[in-house]
Amino acid sequence: MRLTFYLLVLFFAPVIEGVGTEGTGNVIIRGNAPGYAGEEIVFYSWTDQISFTQVELFSVIIGENEQFSIDILIEGGPEYIYSNTGIYNLYMYIEPGKEYEVRLPEKTDKPVSDKLNPYFEGIPTHLAVLNHDSNELNALIRTFDDMYEPLFGEFLVRLTVERDQGLLDSLQGAFNQRFSQSVHPYFNAYRNYKMAFLKIMSQMRTARSISDSHFRSEPVLYNNVAYMELFNQVYNRYFMFFSRTVRGKRIFDDINNNRSLTDLKNTLGTDPLLGEGRLFELVILKGLHDSFYGSDFSRTGLLTVLDSLASVTPYSEHISIAGHIRSKVTRLLTGFKPPGFELMNRDGKMLSLSDFRGYYVYLNFCTAVSYSCLSEYEVLDRLKSKHGENLKIVTVFIGDSYESMLEFLSKNDYEWEFLFYGNQPSILKEYDIRIYPSYYLIDRDGTLLMSPAPSPAEGFERYLLRTLRNRRELSR
Repeated sequence: MRLTFYLLVLFFAPVIEGVGTEGTGNVIIRGNAPGYAGEEIVFYSWTDQISFTQVELFSVIIGENEQFSIDILIEGGPEYIYSNTGIYNLYMYIEPGKEYEVRLPEKTDKPVSDKLNPYFEGIPTHLAVLNHDSNELNALIRTFDDMYEPLFGEFLVRLTVERDQGLLDSLQGAFNQRFSQSVHPYFNAYRNYKMAFLKIMSQMRTARSISDSHFRSEPVLYNNVAYMELFNQVYNRYFMFFSRTVRGKRIFDDINNNRSLTDLKNTLGTDPLLGEGRLFELVILKGLHDSFYGSDFSRTGLLTVLDSLASVTPYSEHISIAGHIRSKVTRLLTGFKPPGFELMNRDGKMLSLSDFRGYYVYLNFCTAVSYSCLSEYEVLDRLKSKHGENLKIVTVFIGDSYESMLEFLSKNDYEWEFLFYGNQPSILKEYDIRIYPSYYLIDRDGTLLMSPAPSPAEGFERYLLRTLRNRRELSR
């Protein structure tokens, strides 16, 4: 009965029309941010939706009257933007040439227990556009999502158990009629791929059938959130699944031994569902990305193939994606440069990793409330005294405020470098900090020597002495 009522609502609710915009143009966003007077709010976007590399799009200082306004230039079609603000993960879609009047939810700080958690995920909150009309993309997507998201509950369970094609067809027909007047290309693709995602999650369609019907002969929609969500689901760990086929077994030699993009393409080319051109290469990029997080493929082979693809691809989007995948997967690998930072020390000076070039850097992440951190500080103090001519100890201090670091240092006579993380909290994700303390050893040339490095209690000094002896640097 509940489902019948739901379908009736879909059929008879007013239709919504929409028109999309493409090209390059300015976007104006203005509005009200209650509780944020004087604070900075930063909005981000993704460089791509395979590596999900975060890039700052713009920031705005909220006025004392809690009002703000920003005018930015964007290129291409609609863009998804977001901001992690307090307990909220705010997001919206912007299009060139549009003006948006929005209101942020009243400021609510994260609980104390979550303030130091780099993996805290805020409440997803689609910003309401106050000056919207029926043609506005955010209104279209919000209306669709409000009806779609409840399906991932009892309905999905019922569909999965009963595998009732008629029930699925009725739902699809209801959505089609509800949005039959929409001519917004981004939104129409969005709802198409969202419905396909429901089919694959309910096991009413296989990944291969979705690949055939929604990807092989369709344009690649790099910036469409629903397209890329389904793409990442359908082609998740594709190399491993394909390697289980008779013709796919060669993929291990292609990458691990031959390190050949050409050989890999020839092997994957035997799968007719991949088609050719953009989709074919995008699946390869996805496969290379996913394979870095397993143990079946040589990282050297994966990087070689990735670099080869970036050098020969005719698609500028793929050059960019390959570069961001490379940066992501190598950022904590030994022999590669670690993520950069610029943080404030106890004297109010901004320091970066390059300021320590020429020394070994024992980089650690600590809090003032971690017993493990505090118990090792005396050992770190002795390391500095004994090896200061070769080794710089750098502690990234994670606390409630810069003042809390100064207060901690005023009570403790530690003379090595302390940097406060607050102006770059993303550093915790970039260094994959999950426990405190965490350690890394950086070479004199600025590349990672140990990742992660042992703690002082785990024999770090022995490793350092062995390294200095092997390099004949003990006298330096």
